[in-house]
Amino acid sequence: MNSFLLVESSNTSGSVVTEYAGVHRSVAAAESAIRDYVRSGGGFELTPAAGQEVSVKIYQQGALEAEHDLIPLLRLKIPGYAEMGFDDDYDHVDGEPEPGSDNDGIDDPELLADMRAEALLEHHQVVGVTVEWHRVLLPALREPLLPEGQSVTVDERTLSFGANWFQDGRALPALVSNSPTPE
Repeated sequence: MNSFLLVESSNTSGSVVTEYAGVHRSVAAAESAIRDYVRSGGGFELTPAAGQEVSVKIYQQGALEAEHDLIPLLRLKIPGYAEMGFDDDYDHVDGEPEPGSDNDGIDDPELLADMRAEALLEHHQVVGVTVEWHRVLLPALREPLLPEGQSVTVDERTLSFGANWFQDGRALPALVSNSPTPE
């Protein structure tokens, strides 16, 4: 059995559930996958009502060893706003309008949240995305690592190495890959 990281993301928009599952061999590849997921425009939203989930699962030699919710660890840089993150309830933290921007001086938190969400949708392909990995204990993957190109079965779903997209449980073609995935 092989070791790997599984990045899982999903959101619900109306009655449609969009899911992303990325199978990777390194934290760098997992972060790149999260960045691609956010930048794809295919599922990530800033609203807690969207049922947004982003997590990483660590499989050691085929067995689940650890799982972490990543939303409170995400930092986003949306054009026109300072870097922002999320608290444990997924509420926005930081992300004020940049000085001199069109939105500078607006201080209504609900209005700003709506404006950031709109800016994310409008500029999704250039949003900066980082994960504060230092805030969680991630065990190093033990050999053997999942070979590139090999599929795995997790929770009765066969996943290809790399990106896997689903909508309402059905597989979709890859939406977008904005950056190379380092392994």
